[in-house]
Amino acid sequence: MTLREVYPNAPLASVSFELRHPESDTLTAPQRSLYKELIRKYLPVMRTQQSTVQTLEFTPAGPVPRVSTEEVPKYFDRESTISASLLKASTIVETSQYSGWERFYEIVAAVCLARHEVVAFDGVERIGLRYVDEIRVGGTEAPDWGEYLNASLLGPQMEHGIDLDLRQWQGTASYGPSEGRSLVLRYTSGEGLVIDPDAELRRKSPSFPGPFFLLDIDSFWMPAHGTPEFSETLLTSQCEMLHAPIREMFEQLITDRLRNEVLRK
Repeated sequence: MTLREVYPNAPLASVSFELRHPESDTLTAPQRSLYKELIRKYLPVMRTQQSTVQTLEFTPAGPVPRVSTEEVPKYFDRESTISASLLKASTIVETSQYSGWERFYEIVAAVCLARHEVVAFDGVERIGLRYVDEIRVGGTEAPDWGEYLNASLLGPQMEHGIDLDLRQWQGTASYGPSEGRSLVLRYTSGEGLVIDPDAELRRKSPSFPGPFFLLDIDSFWMPAHGTPEFSETLLTSQCEMLHAPIREMFEQLITDRLRNEVLRK
């Protein structure tokens, strides 16, 4: 395993994990209580929420929109910095205060293994990791992002014919699939707030309106054939494989100036 520097001022705004599986019934009250006991060490606080799902049903008369609601048990740590949601077709772990891959995966594994013990997954349809970085360098004016980021993120550069400054741009880059594994990078410049300051999960430090650059890395795996059985071995191997390129991509997309002047402060 390659040891990576932990930046004191890391720009991570959120990290999330999703295990998508064939739909199952919502956990009963006794099952929720049992689940809570199994993960009490990590997520001792349970709250129930309503989740709204919008779908299209195709009929002879054409597509008809359908809206359904689902009661979702959600479990939190006492500081409201990490949560686990148990939906009918997916299990999701999210954090606003990422303390490193080893700790995050420890909680992911505990959440999934406990869910499988209470009501077994019928299989695995998708496993994904998503890292959202909100890069800010200070000041009220948009900086020269070329000093802080790889040139591939800087948008189209016009030398002639446009007498206006490029102020905002966005892009998407997709890699794969290969053996079911894909990676999607989304990026954009912007101004304001990326994440709702009143969101459920509390951030380590408040985010203030101003210029930012967003890096959104989504690394995921979908089985090429069939629906494989869930196992701890499958979960671990796929998560390690999906996590490996995320940090490497981030490091290649930033410059030493960002590391030294912002991330190491």
